[in-house]
Amino acid sequence: MDEPRPSTDLVGATGTTTFAVEPAQTTNVFGTQETPSGRPAAADSTPAESVRVLGTAPLLSRVEFTSRESIRGRIPPGTGMVGKRADVTHTGAATVGRRVRVRTEVVAVDGADVTYDGRVRTVDDDRAVARAEVVLRLVNRDRFRAAVGVDDRDGDDARDDDRG
Repeated sequence: MDEPRPSTDLVGATGTTTFAVEPAQTTNVFGTQETPSGRPAAADSTPAESVRVLGTAPLLSRVEFTSRESIRGRIPPGTGMVGKRADVTHTGAATVGRRVRVRTEVVAVDGADVTYDGRVRTVDDDRAVARAEVVLRLVNRDRFRAAVGVDDRDGDDARDDDRG
């Protein structure tokens, strides 16, 4: 069975989302962090120097979400997009409460891979926060679910049935 292929007509598709940075989306720089636990790289930093900024994982999650939304309804039935690769470069910081805008654009379609250019900027003063290149892969949803062990009967992980 052939793998699904997205249309090259996706090139140029854009998406935009805006959100306010919440404490759960941040990482603590220059001070000890409780969740996940960790100490700062600088041994001479003090708790008073702590700054919470938008972390890489939540930032990347928003870029991937915006990327998927930008092509919603434009992929073949029975398919979905999964992450394949990402390259994130932080160019600034966004603190708790700061509103940021994520903009993505499809820049290439190669086989089942769709490459996005993602830009993250602050809303109020239009400062660059990050740039991300994200590659998502078009997959058959049923085959993907089977490959990761999801039981179609109830949507739960099939391995749960074996735990008694």
